Amino acid sequence: MNETQSILRRLGLDENRKARNMLLKPVLQLKLALYAIMLTLIFLCTTVFFGKMYFEQTYITLVENTTQAEYIQAVVTQQIHQFKSMFLLLLVVYTVMMVTLITVYTHRMIGPTLPIMRHIRALKDGFYSQRVKLRRYDCFQELANELNELAAALEKRKE
Repeated sequence: MNETQSILRRLGLDENRKARNMLLKPVLQLKLALYAIMLTLIFLCTTVFFGKMYFEQTYITLVENTTQAEYIQAVVTQQIHQFKSMFLLLLVVYTVMMVTLITVYTHRMIGPTLPIMRHIRALKDGFYSQRVKLRRYDCFQELANELNELAAALEKRKE
């Protein structure tokens, strides 16, 4: 173990654990990212299809009514190749950003279910002094607060 990992561990930051815990339910999280990307691709393909139909007639009219048809055709072909390269690059960047965003967001949604489930099991087993502690931006804060109030009420009744 190198010095950096040792320092991170002493600070309570285990990078391997942090990366592994990002995907709490990998199938659900990655499936949601895949759905979002597929929906975006369908939208993009539809947009490109209608754009092609729209501009194709303009291109045909331009080429038919000029004496420099070969030059215009070469310029348009070059522009199309540049557009395809830029489009593929943007698609890769978009895909990475979308997967990252959805993974982080679903982590904030799925992550709180684990401590809430542990708390419910503890309540069922009669451990009323435990409380649910969620991270600041996690979903289900209201549910956690209600469970904590329930635990407090049950703890009072037990006494």
